[in-house]
Amino acid sequence: MQKPIQKSGSKYKKRLFFFFFIIVLIFSMLIGGFQYNQERLYRREKLEYALNIYTQQVHQLIQKKGLNEKLNFSEVDTLRALMPDNDIRISVITNKGKVVYDSFVNDIEKLDNHLNRPEVQKSIHSKKGSNIRLSGSTGQSYYYYSKNYYDYFVRTALPINESVMDFLKANTLFFYFLFGLFGVTVVFLIYATEHFGNSIAKLRKFAINAAQNRDIDPNEDFGKTELGEISNQIVKIYQNLSKTTNALSQEKEKLIMHLQIAQEGVAIFDKNKNLILWNSHFIDYINYLAHISSHNYQELFELPELVEITEFIDKNSKELDTNYIPNVDIISTKKTITIGHKVFLFQVVVFLDSKFEISVNDITKVENEKTIKQEMTLNIAHELKTPVTAISGFLETIKDNPGMDENKKAQFIERSCLQINRLSNLIQDISFITKIEEANELFSIEDVNVNELVKEMLTDFELKLLEAKMEIAFNFPSDLTIKGNSELLDSIFRNLIDNSIKYAGEGCKIEIKNYFEDTNYHYFSFTDNGVGIQEEHLPRIFERFYRADNGRSRKMGGTGLGLSIVKNAVAYHKGRIFVKKRKEQGIEFFFSLKKEI
Repeated sequence: MQKPIQKSGSKYKKRLFFFFFIIVLIFSMLIGGFQYNQERLYRREKLEYALNIYTQQVHQLIQKKGLNEKLNFSEVDTLRALMPDNDIRISVITNKGKVVYDSFVNDIEKLDNHLNRPEVQKSIHSKKGSNIRLSGSTGQSYYYYSKNYYDYFVRTALPINESVMDFLKANTLFFYFLFGLFGVTVVFLIYATEHFGNSIAKLRKFAINAAQNRDIDPNEDFGKTELGEISNQIVKIYQNLSKTTNALSQEKEKLIMHLQIAQEGVAIFDKNKNLILWNSHFIDYINYLAHISSHNYQELFELPELVEITEFIDKNSKELDTNYIPNVDIISTKKTITIGHKVFLFQVVVFLDSKFEISVNDITKVENEKTIKQEMTLNIAHELKTPVTAISGFLETIKDNPGMDENKKAQFIERSCLQINRLSNLIQDISFITKIEEANELFSIEDVNVNELVKEMLTDFELKLLEAKMEIAFNFPSDLTIKGNSELLDSIFRNLIDNSIKYAGEGCKIEIKNYFEDTNYHYFSFTDNGVGIQEEHLPRIFERFYRADNGRSRKMGGTGLGLSIVKNAVAYHKGRIFVKKRKEQGIEFFFSLKKEI
């Protein structure tokens, strides 16, 4: 594994050298180009300075002799004769563009208007202008220089010959110096990249090993340079950080394990009340308490029942932010809150970094197991007695009246069949719920696509939904999968839907949502906007044989075990279920199911 790292380090040296080489090359080219342009500009300015002197002399002559008023510029020839360079061409142009004097052209009347000449145009805008071009009058190339004197322009020009071209060329001595300096810099770069490349290659090797959790050689020598010292310190810091990280990771695993097995709901928040860590019980409790089905858990701190807890958190967080050191070991408080038919104990612990922990425990008194079994026995006897008595009565009536009207007899037989079906359903539900509680190992475990399960189930309810003029909506991800028992998962949704169809009332709407998920759980809500259930019945609706409306339930053929089966099926999947009245109208169930049991 070492060879690839060394080879990669060699590539890095080349890349490092190439990178700095390109920088030096570009820098040298920029300096060379800048110097070249400056040299050419200097040469042109020097030439224009000479031409400007000639232009100024012509202007002084025109002003002194009043040639502009006389419109006679022949005396300029005398001045030109005194100039040291016989190749100088002098032109005088009016501000309208008419050439009134040209030392190289005798018949100036034939000359075009010169106002649009480039050098003249430049001098209009900036008082002076220059240009190299071919003369339209003489057919020769000139270096033109024009100066604006408001009433006229004085233009001087030099023919572009070999001596002028040599004068305008930049001095190349600087480039030889720059080339030599570039060569020395390249040699230095080779040495520097080799020197620093070794240290960086070793540091890169360390970084790769650290990123891939490989063993780090604590004796690796990075050299005595500043980069080497920095690398040695980085290795020491990494080793200390690695030890600390491992220790923290172990403590975090212990904490997470504790949270998951804890019976109470536990969550940790930062000082801005953002949720950091939680367990499934906390999600269940808070969704029940806060009357929300989303995961915006900051709404929890807006509940009137939690005003004292919120104030306690805000007060202590503010004091800790101002470096206040409390004189107690633990900053905590407790509060018992009653919401609906349940009682919860809230405990808050504020940490010194302003983070805080909230634990929620359901302390509602639970019926003694013995009492439940006793009631179960009584309820089963009562529930069995009713259909058996009815069946016995119908059959005895038929037996004692052999001449009974056939229609009346058929009616009694039909009622007996209904009671037999009810008795069969009752026995089946009792057997099913007993199997869940006493022999749950008989249920097979498999991957169940809940989305497909509910879709197929809804086809069974199409006729009932149509008759009840009800509609149902659910929105599950297509890949929503739980590793559990398909029969029990089916019973959860089937019983909830069946209950709503029977008791919610015509024209209602059912909604099923998978509103949240974390690492281990899916969270569901089941709502309908029907007649709902009275508040006093809610604590007992999951009890066996409990009916909120006894007469209506029996009339609809219910066994009184549907919601008890739902609760036990949810518990089998390591989840919890709660029920509450909707603020608007109807009933709402919240339940969680573990992704893999």
